[in-house]
Amino acid sequence: MRRVILPAIATLFALIIGTATVYKKDPGGIDIKAMDKTVVPGDDFYRYANGTWLRENPVPATESRWGSFNQVTDRNNEILKTILEEAAADKTAPLGSAKQKVGTFYRLYVDTIKRNQQGIKPVLADLKLIDGISNQLQLMETVGRFHKKGIRCFFNFHVGQDLKNSTSYISYISQGGLGLPDRDYYFKTDKKSEDIRIEYKKHIVKITELFAMGNVPVENEAMSFEAVLASKAMTRTERRNQEKQYNKRSYQTLISRYPNLQFEVYLKTIGVGNIDSIIVSQPDFFENLNNAFYNTSVDVIKAYLRWCVMNNASGYLDSSLEKQNFYFYSTVLTGTKEQKPMWKRGIAAANGVVGELLGQLFVAKTFSPESKKRVNAMVNDIVEAFRVRLNQLDWMSAATKEKALHKLASFNRKFGYPDKWRDFTNLEIKEDSYIENNYRANEFNFKDMVSKLGKPIDRNRWGMLPQTVNAYYSPTLNEIVFPAAIMQPPFFDASADDAVNYGSIGAVIGHELTHGFDDQGSKYTADGNLINWWTEEDKKLFESKTKVLVNQFNAYFVSDSLHINGELTLGENIADIGGLTIAYEAYQTHLKKNPGKNINGFTPEQRFFIGFAQIWKNNIRPEALRQNILTDPHSPGMFRVFGPLSNMPQFYAAFGVKEGNKMFRKPQDRASIW
Repeated sequence: MRRVILPAIATLFALIIGTATVYKKDPGGIDIKAMDKTVVPGDDFYRYANGTWLRENPVPATESRWGSFNQVTDRNNEILKTILEEAAADKTAPLGSAKQKVGTFYRLYVDTIKRNQQGIKPVLADLKLIDGISNQLQLMETVGRFHKKGIRCFFNFHVGQDLKNSTSYISYISQGGLGLPDRDYYFKTDKKSEDIRIEYKKHIVKITELFAMGNVPVENEAMSFEAVLASKAMTRTERRNQEKQYNKRSYQTLISRYPNLQFEVYLKTIGVGNIDSIIVSQPDFFENLNNAFYNTSVDVIKAYLRWCVMNNASGYLDSSLEKQNFYFYSTVLTGTKEQKPMWKRGIAAANGVVGELLGQLFVAKTFSPESKKRVNAMVNDIVEAFRVRLNQLDWMSAATKEKALHKLASFNRKFGYPDKWRDFTNLEIKEDSYIENNYRANEFNFKDMVSKLGKPIDRNRWGMLPQTVNAYYSPTLNEIVFPAAIMQPPFFDASADDAVNYGSIGAVIGHELTHGFDDQGSKYTADGNLINWWTEEDKKLFESKTKVLVNQFNAYFVSDSLHINGELTLGENIADIGGLTIAYEAYQTHLKKNPGKNINGFTPEQRFFIGFAQIWKNNIRPEALRQNILTDPHSPGMFRVFGPLSNMPQFYAAFGVKEGNKMFRKPQDRASIW
C-alpha cells in the first residue's frame, strides 16, 4: 500500500527491503574488511571505505540494490518472520487482538493454494461496477468507492495539516492515476524510455489476458488516457516546491471550476461533508482532467478504470498475476531478477497493511531504552553544535538568525515507537481473502484520515513504522523521528567508539535537523506554517549558496548519459552536507570532555569520516539506478559521500587531501551553507 503524505516528509533514504549478510567490525565499530586501502582516500573515499565490500557483495537476484539499509532490514526481517509465523500458527489468539489480526493477515498472504483457487473472483464485483457506468455522476461515485479501497485512479485525495495553518487539518487533491513511475516516462524520447513504454503496453495486454478479458479493449485506451493525465502533471522537481502547490479553493469554486469532475458526488461518497475549502495541488492537472472527462468517450474512460482495478489488484491475487506484476514493476523497471522468498514478501505486505500492529509486537522484542538514551544525548550535542553555527553565520542578518534559532529550539524529537498506539479496534481482518483484507485495511485508514477534519492536530502520530530502517523530518510538525529499527549497526553501535557513532547516526541526526533549513524546509516557521520568515536579502544569499550545490551535483555523471539532477536532489544534498558538518563539530566538542584515541591506525577524525562513508555502501542495478536518478530526491550512495566530503575542509585535513586529488575542490567552489 502506498501512502500519500502532504507535505512529503523528508526521509534519510528511499525505503527498501533486503536479504541477509553479516556485519563485521573492528573494536571501534568500523568494518575494516569492507575497505580497499589501495585506493587513495582523496581520489575516491567511497571506494577507500567500501571498495572490498562492493566487489564481494553483488546485488542478490531478489534485489534491485544492496547496501547497509538492506543489511539492517534483513536482521529485522528475521525477527519479524518469527513474530508473524508464531501469530499465524496461533488459532487461539483473542479475536480482535493485534496477534490475531497480524497472524490472519500473514496466513492468508502465504496461502497460495487459496489465492490460486480464488483467482480473480475477489475483484469481479469492482469490474462489474465499471460495466454499469453510463454517466459522470456514476463515474465519480465509483472513483470515490475505489479511492476508499486504495484503488488508485485519476487523482489522489488526502487529509493533512494545512500548510499555512498548522493547527488544523484540510483536504488536498493532487495529481495521480499513472501506471508508470513518473510523468516523464510517457514523454522522454531516448531508447530506454521507448523500450519501457513498449514493455508497459505488453504488461497491460498480459494482465488483461490473465483476467480473461482479452476480448475487451484496454491497452491502447488505458495507456493513451494515462498519457493525457501525464501531459499536465507537474515534474518531480516542480513538486518539491510546496508554495506552488498550495492553491486554496473554496468548495463552491472547486465545483464550478471543474464541473465535469462532479466533486460534490465524489466528496459525499468518500464521507467528506461540509467543507469550506480544499487545496488543489496542481490546478493545471485538474483543468486538464476536467477537459478530458468532457472530450473522452465513456468507453475509453471505462477501459482506463478497468486497468486501474486490474493493475492495483494484480500483486494481490493468484501466482500468475503476482509474477507478471513483479516482472514489469521489478524486473523491467528496476532490474530485479527473482522474487523474494514468500515470507519476505509477506513481511512487506504486513508492514504495508497491518504494520503498526506488527510494530507493537516488534518493539516488545527489540527496542533498547539504553540506545534511546545514548542517541538522545547525541541529539542534544548536535542541536547545540547547530545553535553555535547559526550564531556564527556571517551571511545571515540578526533578524533572520533570531527566527532560525527559535525554530531550532522548537524541534520536537521522537525515538523508537509511538508513546500512544493507534486504536485498531474497528479494523477487521477476516479469513475470506488476502486482497479483501487489504481493501478493508485501506478503508479503515481512509475513514480514519477523513475523520481528522475538524479535529485538533494529533502530534502523537508517526509517519513511519518502528520496524522501518529510516528516519524523517516533518516540516509541519517541526519534528525529527527515529524509528527503533535504525538504532543498530552500522547506524548506531552501542559497542563502537564515539567517532564512528557521531559519523554514522550523528550524521543521520544532523541530516534530519538540517531538513528544517534546506531549500524547502526553510520555508516553514517554527510552528510548522508555510510562511516566509527570511529577510529578502538573506533569502537571496541563501539561494546563491545553494546554487553552488546544485551546480556541483548537476556535474556528477552517473551512467548511460545520466547526470544527477541537482535541483531535484537539492534538499537531500543540503541535509547531507549540513548534517555531517554539524555532527563533526558536535563530535569535536564531545572530544574535549571525552578524549578519543587511535584505533587500528586511524585517528578519531578519520574514523568519523569512515563511519559516515560506510553507511552509504550500496550496489545497485543499472535499471534501478536509472529510476533513482529520474524519480528519487536522494542522490545515489557514492555521491552522498563524494558530495559532502569534497566540500569539507575537515575531511581534507583528516586525510591530507590536496590539489591534484580527484575529490579536491578549490575553496571558492566549495558549498558552505549551514
